[in-house]
Amino acid sequence: MNKEKYFLLGVMLLIMVFCAEPESERIKASGVVDGDVITVKSLVAGKTVAVNMTEGIRVVQGDILAEVDSEKLLTQIKGLQIKEKEIEVTWEKINSQRELFISNLEYWEDQVKRLQRLSQKESISEDEQKKAELKLKEVRASLFEVQKSLEALAIQRESLKNQKKQLELQIQDHIIQCPVTGVVVERFVSQREALFPGSPVADVLDLDSLFVETFLEGQEMSRLELGQEVILLLDGEPKQFTGCIINFGRQAEFSPKYIISEKERKSLLYRVKIRINDSLGKFKLGMPVTVVIPE
Repeated sequence: MNKEKYFLLGVMLLIMVFCAEPESERIKASGVVDGDVITVKSLVAGKTVAVNMTEGIRVVQGDILAEVDSEKLLTQIKGLQIKEKEIEVTWEKINSQRELFISNLEYWEDQVKRLQRLSQKESISEDEQKKAELKLKEVRASLFEVQKSLEALAIQRESLKNQKKQLELQIQDHIIQCPVTGVVVERFVSQREALFPGSPVADVLDLDSLFVETFLEGQEMSRLELGQEVILLLDGEPKQFTGCIINFGRQAEFSPKYIISEKERKSLLYRVKIRINDSLGKFKLGMPVTVVIPE
């Protein structure tokens, strides 16, 4: 009876051993969350009139992080707007003259034609016909000058429009917008602080760029391939996350600080970059992660 009992126990142990996944077939390593941190800089010089951010705040692409004083540019735009009104007044005045000259032109063209018919019948003198033709030339010359004046005003109007557009673009440079959706990691400016072109305003972590970085031994690298799915574990988080391998380091390097094992720290390791499939807002910059790569 005892023999049968021990036999059954042995069979069960063998089944458990064969069914269980050997730990040696799994790769387990420490990793850390990393991502692209973008330094947002000022394009212009001036004092900040508004700072709309604090460290740790979530921002969306296009959000205004800060504004630089643009009062001088606004004053220049107002000056251009006054010139535009002056041009409009002059345009209306010259255009009225143009309409008058067009009417005169039609009148004197009809007069010259009539006098030419009468001249053929010798009903009028040649001097009277020449005076009418001279008057027609004067009206045509005046109309030509008026049209040229209108063309010059049109050029001035277009020039003012371009100047106004350039000033508006410069004003846009005074509004510092967030280039990505992310989190403000560090703020470098305060209210009424003087900035220079290229001055850093804030560091913003691009949330879409989050990835996990880990380091593995050379013998483990042969078992991996791009696009391979891995398991990501966070301390204190029961949910398992997934990711996929997107990049391998080109050369071996010394293990980073977050590798704790003395054995691992003596090895040359290869960098492995893993994209997080769905972080659900759980992954933060610098957070430690356990990377598990099944066989």
